[in-house]
Amino acid sequence: MTGNGVVTKNQMPSVEPATPQGERANSSTSTVADSTAVNSNEQFRAFGRRRAAELLDSTSPPPPPAANAQQPFLDYGREQGEDAEGEFFKGRYNRSRARLPENIEKWRTEPDVDNPGPDLANFPNSAFTLPQGRAYIEMSPVAFYGSALGSPAQYNAEFLLRYGLTDDIELRLFSNGPSWAGGSEPTWGFSPIAFDTKIQLWTEKPAYFLPAAGFEAYLQTEWLGNKAFNSGTQPSFTFNFDQSLPWGVDFEYNLGATRFQDNAGDNIWKFGFQWAFQRDLFNKDFAAFIHGYYNAASLPRLPNVQLPYEAYKTPTQNAVGGGFIWTASKRLALYGQVSGGTTKFTPSVIGLFGFAVSF
Repeated sequence: MTGNGVVTKNQMPSVEPATPQGERANSSTSTVADSTAVNSNEQFRAFGRRRAAELLDSTSPPPPPAANAQQPFLDYGREQGEDAEGEFFKGRYNRSRARLPENIEKWRTEPDVDNPGPDLANFPNSAFTLPQGRAYIEMSPVAFYGSALGSPAQYNAEFLLRYGLTDDIELRLFSNGPSWAGGSEPTWGFSPIAFDTKIQLWTEKPAYFLPAAGFEAYLQTEWLGNKAFNSGTQPSFTFNFDQSLPWGVDFEYNLGATRFQDNAGDNIWKFGFQWAFQRDLFNKDFAAFIHGYYNAASLPRLPNVQLPYEAYKTPTQNAVGGGFIWTASKRLALYGQVSGGTTKFTPSVIGLFGFAVSF
């Protein structure tokens, strides 16, 4: 086709496709919107650059890194592990396990008033010794013994010093301390000291129902003792046993012999038996026990019966009572007990309250 509208051979007409009016309007609007978006993004970028520059130039410390989402669980697990480890070595029922080869180093390096526990709290003494280099100070500043046939009422401020020479040998020093005796002629004075040692023979073997065993011997002297409280140089020995029973009960008992001096000045050997059943209450920090003794406690803490041997042959003493031990911390324990005599030669009432400190 020529310019006058004539179509020539082999030539297609050049015609621009028509664009609807609406599409032209939309295209124009889209172009304007894209331009506005670019300008808006640029504004955000500029703001971000300014803010970054301010943070870099600021002297304030950078914000803390985001917390690890697992950290609370890790902290909780660590705390539970530490509590479980503390509970493992805590209590009278773990005294044998603490001495196993895989645990003994920790038992040695940390003071623990609950393992093996105070000996003045009840009448028998445990079979267990202190770890090497560790020490206990046990004191019963309130120790009252009621009157009995042949002995007046007596007040003592007892103390027991303990030191672990090795893991199985313990050196001990005991005394009734400042003492008061009633009767027709009340007397104040200081009771003599006794040198004591305890040897742990073996730990408990529950699979064979074999209790832990120890051997203890003391020598009561006349050193530092007031005449009213001296009863000569007297030896004693006991075999100490500890056994775990069902329902969380610990059975502690001692068998031995103690030498006494009667009113005539003669020395008499007597069989002695001391026992206690103990169980934790509420938690491992508080334990209750019932206990007793026959003829003598495991330490020379009882008033001597002063009666002629010919008149009463061999006077016997027997007492039964109960008490508690509260472990306030790994270094401090408090204890108390009240007992009553069942024979006329036994103090009518025996009341003790004291504490033990571990180092």
